[in-house]
Amino acid sequence: MKSWWLHIACLSLSLCVCCACGDKGSSATTEPSNTPAPASAPTAAQIPIPDLSPVNKLPRTIILYMAGDNSLSFLLKTNGESGDFAEMLAGAAQLDAHLLNQNHVLIFADKSDDDFLPTIWRLGKSVDGKTMLVEVKKFDTDVLSTDPAVIKEVISFATTNYPANSYGFVYWSHGDGWQYIGIDQQNGTLSGDARGKTTISGLAEALSSLGQKFDFVMFDACYMLSMEVAYELRNCTKYIIASPTETPGPGAPYDTMLVAMLSDNNVPVGMGQAFFDYYNQRYEGDNNGIPTNDSWHGGVTIGVVDCGVLEALAKATAEGLKGVAGVDNVALRNAIFPYDRRNFVDRHYNFDMVDIMKTLMKEDAFATWLNVYQHALVAWHTTPKYYSSASRWFSMETAHGITHYIPKTNDISDDMDKSYHATSWYKDAGLSQLGW
Repeated sequence: MKSWWLHIACLSLSLCVCCACGDKGSSATTEPSNTPAPASAPTAAQIPIPDLSPVNKLPRTIILYMAGDNSLSFLLKTNGESGDFAEMLAGAAQLDAHLLNQNHVLIFADKSDDDFLPTIWRLGKSVDGKTMLVEVKKFDTDVLSTDPAVIKEVISFATTNYPANSYGFVYWSHGDGWQYIGIDQQNGTLSGDARGKTTISGLAEALSSLGQKFDFVMFDACYMLSMEVAYELRNCTKYIIASPTETPGPGAPYDTMLVAMLSDNNVPVGMGQAFFDYYNQRYEGDNNGIPTNDSWHGGVTIGVVDCGVLEALAKATAEGLKGVAGVDNVALRNAIFPYDRRNFVDRHYNFDMVDIMKTLMKEDAFATWLNVYQHALVAWHTTPKYYSSASRWFSMETAHGITHYIPKTNDISDDMDKSYHATSWYKDAGLSQLGW
C-alpha cells in the first residue's frame, strides 16, 4: 500500500444539494450528444437470455435502484436521449454482447411524473448488437420507493428472475449520511418531514433479504461515506463505495463505471477509480468559477470501505477511547474538518473521523487505531479542492475520507444527539464512554 498520506492528497469533490439544501443535483449527464439512443419498442425476446435455472446461475446481477420521485426526477430521462439511462446505454456499447448478456444489469426507477409507473428494465444487447433497455416489470400503481418493503420486492424480483453467483446494488437518490438515504415525495403530495426516506437500519433490513452479502453497495447520493452507515451495513455487503461530501452534480458516470461493475477483479476499487478518474480529468479547481452539471469541473471525492474490517475497527475505537473524558463537543466540532458545509441549516453530521480520533486518543492508541482504519478504507481519492453548493470552494488538504458524527451539545439534549444512540456504531464503538 502506498503511503497513507499520499492517498489523502489524490482525490476530489462534488456537488449535490441534499434535501436540507433544496434537494438538488445528483445524477445527470455531461455529454448527452455522444450517447446512443435505444432501439424503438424493444422486446425481451431480442436479448438472447441463457438458461437461468439455479444450477446455471450467471456470474453477476447488478441492481441500480433509482429513487427519483423528488427534485432529481428531471435527471431520469428514461427515453435514453440523455441522462443516466443514456450513460448506461453508452457503457453497454463498450461491452462485448456476450459479456453484457451473460450478466444481468437491472434498473429500477421511480419518477415524480403523474403518469409514470415505477418500472424495472434490463440493460442488454440485441442479436444484431444494438444496446437497449428492455422493460421487464412495470408496477401496477405508484410505490413509495424509499419503503424497505419495496426495496425487498425489487431484490426478490431480481433473485427470482435473474439469479447470479454475486450481486451488486447501487442506490441513486438524495442522501444524508446516517440520517437517511432516498427521498420519495409521492408525485409532489408529500413535503418536509412527511416525505418518504429510507433509514439506514431499514436499508440494512432490505439488503439482508438477499440471503447473502452483496459484493458491493454503491451510493450515488450525497454524504454516504459515513462510518455509521458502513457499520450498519457490514453484514449486508462486502464493500461500500460512496462520497463523504456532496456528490458531483452529474452524479456517477455510468458510461465508464458499467465496465468496472462487470469486470472480474477488484470490482469495488475499480468502480471507485473509474468514478474518480472521470471527474479528475475534468477538474479545474476554482480557476473557472462555478461549475454546472453540463460542465462539471468542481472536483470529486470517493472512497471504498472493506466492511469485513469494521468490527475490528469498532473494537479498536472502543479500546483507544478508554480513559478519554471531559470532551467538549462544541469545541471539538469547531476543531475538526467538516465535510458538510450546510451552515445555514445547522446540519453538520459529517466530520473527519481520523481527525476526531487523533484529537481524542493518546498517541500510541491512535497509531494502533489508524492501522486498522487504513485496512478498512481500501481506496480514497480526492481532488485538492471541492465545490460545495452550500459553501462554494473549499480545500480537501486535511481530509482523510470517512465521516463520523459529533454530538451538537455537551449535555446530549438535542434530539439528533439522542437518536444517534440507536446506531450500531455508537453501541459497538464504545462512544458512551465519552458521555455521548
